[in-house]
Amino acid sequence: MKQLTRQDLIGFLENHAREDLSEVRDDTELFSTGLVDSFAMIELLMFLEKYTGTRLGPEDIDLDNLDSIGRIIKYVDKRKAGK
Repeated sequence: MKQLTRQDLIGFLENHAREDLSEVRDDTELFSTGLVDSFAMIELLMFLEKYTGTRLGPEDIDLDNLDSIGRIIKYVDKRKAGK
């Protein structure tokens, strides 16, 4: 399975958040600032489950894992490595 790229993730989020995120930095908070809403969070979780081939539990649904492009990519890499 290919690595999740920044562009893939931004494209996915733009489709579901209906916002232009092309200028977003890797450390820009997405959900806690309201830039991306909770409906997009649900879509993101389903996307990440499909992408990683794993089921996400309540302990995974945390802004420490999901509140920025950089955090999401780091989380996915760690998840795919089985950690």
